[in-house]
Amino acid sequence: MKANSVGIISRLDVKDPKGYIADMVKKLSYKVKLFLDPVTASLAGVAEATEIDEIYADLILIFGGDGTILRSLQLLPKPTPILGINMGEVGFLTVVDPETAFYMIDDVLDNYEVVERARLAVKLNDFELPCAMNEAVIITSRPAKISQFKIHVDGKFMEDFRADGVVIATPTGSTAYAMSAGGPILDPRVDGIIVVPLAPYKLSARPWVVPGESVVRLELMKEDKESMVVVDGQYTASVRKSDVLTFTRCDTPALFVKFGDKFYELVREKLGR
Repeated sequence: MKANSVGIISRLDVKDPKGYIADMVKKLSYKVKLFLDPVTASLAGVAEATEIDEIYADLILIFGGDGTILRSLQLLPKPTPILGINMGEVGFLTVVDPETAFYMIDDVLDNYEVVERARLAVKLNDFELPCAMNEAVIITSRPAKISQFKIHVDGKFMEDFRADGVVIATPTGSTAYAMSAGGPILDPRVDGIIVVPLAPYKLSARPWVVPGESVVRLELMKEDKESMVVVDGQYTASVRKSDVLTFTRCDTPALFVKFGDKFYELVREKLGR
């Protein structure tokens, strides 16, 4: 694929003492039509800025960490290939450093491949929440309180348990909150949905991996325990007794510029410290 227009999005609190972002804007301004979010425009000294939800481009460059990508995915107006440029700390979705990105961007613009990453569609009763790139987390609204959950998969009862919460994750999200809660690491090519209880009060409550085409249904069972669902750490909604959360594969996957097959290398590098 070839990019004739590029959007550039930067982390809200990004620090760029070496001026990588301004240099990238200057370089690309002679090659393609540019759309800069307000943070990028300010860093580059450009007056004209475009809000993220109004960026229609062939390719999106994101300077920041995984959180910046998760925020952008919920705001972008259409599925667009993303190249994440790591200005954060861990960065599983931001796979290239700023200096490398600057020198290889010409090749990317002329010919890039796209890889799809599955997302989760999240529905609270009949209300559709934003799709999750990493995970949806259901936790009690008050810290240090546990609740009771009942889970069905494809209409079949899977388990009920008391716990601090539940993480429902994608393979991409398996290296995020789900892993910290004791869930397995999945290669992104695995077609599955991960269900991880958070601090369950039951020895038999363990993480599950169910097929990616499954319909996972979660019910909150405790009358006096209001909870919340948090999607990718970006979007929050209240959940009460008798509410039903449904998780399925999102119709629109996330699109990323293919940058080698580095998953296992990233796991060793980022998590082996």
